Amino acid sequence: MLRFLVFLCCASVACATAARADLDRAHPPAPGPAPAASFPDYCEITLPNGLKVFVIENHRQPTVTFRLLVRAGAVCDGPKPGTAEIAAELLNKGTARRDANAFAQAADTLGAVIEAGAGEDAAFVYASGLTRFLPQVLDLFSDAVLHPAFPEAELTKEKARSLSQLAQARQRPPWLLSTLRDKLLYGPAHPYGAVPTDAVINALTRADVQAWHRTWFRPNNASLAIVGDVRADDVLPLVERAFGAWEKGDVPALQLPALPAPAQTRTIHLINRPGSVQSTFAVAATGLPRNNADLPELGVVNAILGGGYSGRLFQNLRERHGYTYGAGSSFSSLRLGGIFAASAEVRNEVTLPALQEMLAEIARLRDQPVLDAELAMQRNYLAGNYLLSLESPIRTAERVQEIDLYGLPGDYFKTYARRVASVSTERVEALAKKYLPDADGVTIVVVGEARDVRPQLEKLGQVIVYDLNFKAQPAAAN
Repeated sequence: MLRFLVFLCCASVACATAARADLDRAHPPAPGPAPAASFPDYCEITLPNGLKVFVIENHRQPTVTFRLLVRAGAVCDGPKPGTAEIAAELLNKGTARRDANAFAQAADTLGAVIEAGAGEDAAFVYASGLTRFLPQVLDLFSDAVLHPAFPEAELTKEKARSLSQLAQARQRPPWLLSTLRDKLLYGPAHPYGAVPTDAVINALTRADVQAWHRTWFRPNNASLAIVGDVRADDVLPLVERAFGAWEKGDVPALQLPALPAPAQTRTIHLINRPGSVQSTFAVAATGLPRNNADLPELGVVNAILGGGYSGRLFQNLRERHGYTYGAGSSFSSLRLGGIFAASAEVRNEVTLPALQEMLAEIARLRDQPVLDAELAMQRNYLAGNYLLSLESPIRTAERVQEIDLYGLPGDYFKTYARRVASVSTERVEALAKKYLPDADGVTIVVVGEARDVRPQLEKLGQVIVYDLNFKAQPAAAN
């Protein structure tokens, strides 16, 4: 018997060796077709008070995730930018029933995580824990949503933390760049282009955050996604008990300034950061709102241009020229608008040639067909990443709520992988021509030492110089 097993092992090794001999090790194997992806089905109901509830059953792990989304983020800050973020951060810092320590201890005892935050378009409260503790986790979660105390001591600490973060951010060129870029493309009067200041944060009061919560945290202005090892018939009665008494109310209509029209001429903006030995720059333009129907396929276009190590910007600016450690691009899309931006950090002395190469790569993708092999690689990469992301409960919850928040088609994520995997070279060319900016209509933003960088930039056009507080310098200084 032993001799027979040895024979089988030797035969297997010989067959495997023979098979490997036929492989061409000089070239990686071609990727297979993107597998079909199935976004999970979910149950949707609306409580009498207007709260939309989505239940996504996933029984692979004994956990449950809750995510409440309120349609009120920084866009609802009003005259005090930063209010939404600070109010959201305080939701798990004490309630009418539990002070901050008691709330934290209750969560630790359950092994639960309860967090909150706010973005531009929405605020969220997130909780996760073991399914066997579902009633207790839901009790903590609903307590944070419905009965935050906003204690003065916690507000003071949160304001100090925000001021510290803001001070640190001002030292980072990427933050300086993105802040000025947003001001330029969204407009300084629009909340998307606003940034908190020390004065505004210091002036923020407990009454301000209470009023913000009272105004926007309404069940008819929110949705609740539940993902995990639950059954809709079991969890919905618990949700109704926890949130059914939450009173709906009128939500104010936002009165926002119109977003600026896309630029028709190139503008160059330089933030003078004395002592910088490298420049951080972006080629930017007005982008698309989140509900634009072309965004899934446009993701392939962006991947070709600047989607990581295999993107053209990385291959050009780093691999070919050695200008930078990395370069990339993105289409960031919000409910009311978006921004296209391609960016990199380079040595001061190569700022101009790096910018010219970036502009050339954008133009090449607009004007020349993409090779089939390059397109196939990026399609499969995006589809594969999407498949992996389906394993994340919180990401699934976010996507279900995105459909509601942004008014996306109900099958948006069910068809996403198929749409990405079927993009043709003709479609890439059409989308690139339609959405990538022309070199004469871009907004170029640079952070660096003006003395070293400005003379280079002036070869591309007139340069407007700003200080570190985003204040444009007088024309004589420009």
